[in-house]
Amino acid sequence: PPTWPSWRACAANSKALPIAENYGRLRWRTVGNFREVIGAMRISSIIRRAAQVNGGGLASNFQGRRHDWSQFSDRVSRLAAGLRGIGVATGDRVAMLSLNSDRYLEYFFAVPWAGGVFVPINTRLAPPEVEHWMNDSGATVLLIDDNFTAMLPKIQGRLERLKTVVHVGDGAPPEGMLSFEALIDGAGEMEPLDTGGDEMAGLFYTGGTT
Repeated sequence: PPTWPSWRACAANSKALPIAENYGRLRWRTVGNFREVIGAMRISSIIRRAAQVNGGGLASNFQGRRHDWSQFSDRVSRLAAGLRGIGVATGDRVAMLSLNSDRYLEYFFAVPWAGGVFVPINTRLAPPEVEHWMNDSGATVLLIDDNFTAMLPKIQGRLERLKTVVHVGDGAPPEGMLSFEALIDGAGEMEPLDTGGDEMAGLFYTGGTT
């Protein structure tokens, strides 16, 4: 049955669906024989709902790393806590320069879970363009994979607000970077801080090709 905001729940007996009171700070309004969900849906609700109804189902599979929805939700929550632990505050911009992977997906959910704003960076950009996106967005944290670490020294000294770089790769991180997996392993779970509605979740730039 429908459970998300602004959907009219077809519950003729007017019983609240169990998901509604737990996710998204929702409230109910009775309209005749229907109960309508009103309020703001949160990005974190998607993950928590999936873990609730299909916890053992496959969430991600990349290069031998397989996670079901329960594991995925746990990793996203702990990554969010790890980001808060390194200083990400509500509204802070967290950028990522990486090829597609399961960790990219975790990043997309973890940043708003932590109350931050994700800033995905186009992988086809030249270093000066990456520099512009970072500075214009005000990103304080950059997640970067092995395909782009060689670019970073060319621009890092001109990134005005950058405080922390997280290596999204396997093995020991390059000098001066934190490890993505260590960030998760060293943190506990946290309640999501995303609010939904009109709050900003992500900041997207165009490369001029669309």
